[in-house]
Order: sequence, then structure tokens, then C-alpha cells
Amino acid sequence: MGRRYWLLLSAFLASSLGTWIYRLALPLLVYDLTGSALGTGLVYAMEYLPYVALGMLGGVLADRVDRRRLLVLGDLASAAVTVLLAVIVTAGVRQLWPIYALAFLLACVDPLYQPAFRSIVPSLVPVERLPQANARIHMGEHAVNMIGPVAGGALVVGLGHQAAIYVDAGTFLLSALLILPVRVARGVVTSRATLMGRSMLADMQEGIGFLFRGDKVVLTTALATAACNFAVWLLLAGLVYYLSSYHGFTAEEIGVVYAFQGAGAVLGAVLGSRLLRRCPPGPVICWAVVAGGLSMLAMIAARGPVLIGLAWMGQFAAAGTSIVAVATVRQLLVPDHLLGRVLGMARMVAFLSIPLASLATGVFEQEARNAYALMVAAGVGWLAIAAVMANTPLGRLRLPALRDAYGGRSAPPGECRPPDPR
Repeated sequence: MGRRYWLLLSAFLASSLGTWIYRLALPLLVYDLTGSALGTGLVYAMEYLPYVALGMLGGVLADRVDRRRLLVLGDLASAAVTVLLAVIVTAGVRQLWPIYALAFLLACVDPLYQPAFRSIVPSLVPVERLPQANARIHMGEHAVNMIGPVAGGALVVGLGHQAAIYVDAGTFLLSALLILPVRVARGVVTSRATLMGRSMLADMQEGIGFLFRGDKVVLTTALATAACNFAVWLLLAGLVYYLSSYHGFTAEEIGVVYAFQGAGAVLGAVLGSRLLRRCPPGPVICWAVVAGGLSMLAMIAARGPVLIGLAWMGQFAAAGTSIVAVATVRQLLVPDHLLGRVLGMARMVAFLSIPLASLATGVFEQEARNAYALMVAAGVGWLAIAAVMANTPLGRLRLPALRDAYGGRSAPPGECRPPDPR
């Protein structure tokens, strides 16, 4: 893969370790302060609303400026906001609005950061290695998650919520230091520099045009991901509340469930990379969504940290397989000079449903207190999505196996694409 890729991956893993500790600590903090399913769900809504407003802007920036510098600035900004959040928690502030406000500011960095991170990967590895590169990113992120949630639960119990947030700030700083030596090919930077003479509005319109009028497969991945996100976040947004309120799990037991979740994502990344070498990506994605739906239905009968964790492991294995396949399809079908904008827009569309699902979960649980009905809705929803996808351009996608797509030779990203799948 090369030194540049491994530095980028190491930076990503460093920030992922702290981020997942933070994502466990903050909902637990809000739950401790309020005991409210709606209040806990609102944390997730605050985290994902910025994707709706800033996703396309992040894509434009990724195509217009040096992606490496954008990543470093994003890490430094995240560290600054996280330190401020930790200071407020340490000061014993019990009002929720400062916590929500800083969580929102921290979340504003990610939609500006992620398009640059995702679109820099094809510049660092040969095109036939993209499935492995994407799989290792997904695998590494969730391998860390097997350790991070357990460590986060121990930190919350032993040292308090603020300790977990301080750790998160340190990982952002480490990530910035690791990204600094990464350099992309000069030709890639030069091609992006031509965009600087145009207005940002024109750049946005070009990216939107490619997504909604240029390639039906890429559009379908965005719409299908949005639908899947809505269904699964009916469970994810209330998971901490469900485990705490319905089962009385401790922070350590909740960490165990999240660790199983991470193990499933690692398994899914391995499966996704291997399946794409042998099977067309369309059926891989559809069958992965079917498996995810069945796993969420299994949550209804699961009891105890291990059985609930196993059900989530199945769901995240299925989701991981689909994520690796979708990421690879997008990187192969979108030209490099449009990649940041299209990925940013696709991510914005996909994440649009998460705040809606988070709020819906909180309201429904507050009024009906029936988490099992949400599990049925989520599981059946994924099965229905898979059935619809199978009859779209994405479901019928038959790109050649990636090991044969280029006759065994490397092709620079953006210069050589697979045959038109339609």
C-alpha cells in the first residue's frame, strides 16, 4: 500500500479511538443528567445535522484545496472544540445547552473533513487495491472500536466523563501530526487547482449534476444508504437508553455490546474485500442488506450483553460488507476532479435521515416505550430496501471482478475506469 497510505490509516485510527470513546461518554453523560430517551436521542441529532448543511461544502473544499492540509486543519479544530467540551464537563456544568452546542460544533468539522479523507485514498493506492484499502480503513476503525468502547466505559466509571473527552482531544492532535508528512501526486493537485478560477456555486452545481443526472448507480448508493441509515438509527439512537433502561446494563456491559459491534464491522470489512474479488458488487450489497435486516430482527429475542452483542455483530458485519462495496463502486465510477464533491453530496444525502431517525426514536420511546416495535421496523425496513435495490441499476451492477478489471495492471485513479455497467 505504501508509506503514505499507512500514515493516513494510522491517523484515522488515532482519531477513531478517541471519537468512539467520546461517542459513548457523551450519551451516557446526557442520560445521567436527564434520564431521558429524547435527550439522549437529541445528542445524535446534533451530531448528524451538520452533514445536511455542510456536506456539499466539504466536497467542494476537497476538490479545490490541498486535501492533506484540509485534514490537518480539521483535526486541529476538532481538538480545540473537544478540549472546550471537556473543560465545561470538568467545571460541573449541568445545563444541557452548552453540551449540545459544542457537540454540534464538533460535528460541523466532520462533513468538511470526511470528503477530503475519502477522496484522498484513491490518490495513494493502485486502483486494483481499492477494495483492500477501503476494507482496511473500515476494519481498522472498528477493530479500534472493540477496544475503545470497553476503555471508554472503564474511563467513565473510573475517572468520569471528562477523562474520555480529554483522550479524544489528544487523538485528534496525534492524527494531525501523522497526516502532515503525507503528500499526493503533483498532477492531482495541479488538476484541482484549475477549479480555483470558478465560483464555488458552479463547482457545487457540477457535483450535483453528476450525482443526480450523470450516474444512476452512484445516486442509488446515496438514496439506499439514506434509507438504511434511517432504519438502523431507529435502534442506534436509542441503544444506550435501551441497554440502560430496559436491561439495567452498566457502562462496562454497554461497552461489551459496542465491542461486539466493532468485531462485526471488522468481519464485514474482510468479507467485503474478498467478495468483491469474486462477485459483482450489486448482489454483494443487496445480500448484505438482507443479512443486516435479519440481524436486527434477532435483537428482539436477544437478552444479556453477549446475545445482544452477537446480534449487533451480525448487523455490523453486514453493514461493513456493504460499506466497503459502496465506497469502492463510488471511487471507481467518479472521476478524481469530481470525487470530493460527489462523495460530499452523497454523504449529505445519506446522512439526512439520521437526525430524523434519532428524533423519531426519542419521541416514540418517550410516548410508547416500545423499543421492540422499533426493532421490527428497522429489520423489516432493511429487507424491503434490499428488495427494491435488487431492481435498480445498483442491484444489476456487473462490474468485472476487480482482480481482472484492468488485466492485472495498475491504473492511476481518474485515468482508467471499468466498463460502463449499464
